[in-house]
Amino acid sequence: LIYKAVPSWFVRVEGMKDDLLACNAQTRWVPDFVKEKRFHNWLVGARDWAISRDRFWGTPLPIWHSEDWEEVVCVSSVEHLQNLSGVAVTDLHRESVDHITIPSQRPDQ
Repeated sequence: LIYKAVPSWFVRVEGMKDDLLACNAQTRWVPDFVKEKRFHNWLVGARDWAISRDRFWGTPLPIWHSEDWEEVVCVSSVEHLQNLSGVAVTDLHRESVDHITIPSQRPDQ
């Protein structure tokens, strides 16, 4: 195996662990053992979570950005992507959306 540093997106879970545990305590779980055992134990040990992947089959992030990174858009739905791009979207697999571009909203572009 070869490990190398690559850019990644993270969710800062450790900073909200107390809030997550408090919400878990208020949640009605079925079956109930999940609340105090499995999920509680997972939350106690939760670490910052890398949500991006540098693999073809990883979870795609719906982030579009300009080449200079001055514009960053997090697309919230297929309809949102269609409205921004003007492209009809019928397949969300990477090979079907990677080519889609979103015109700049900057007046000078």
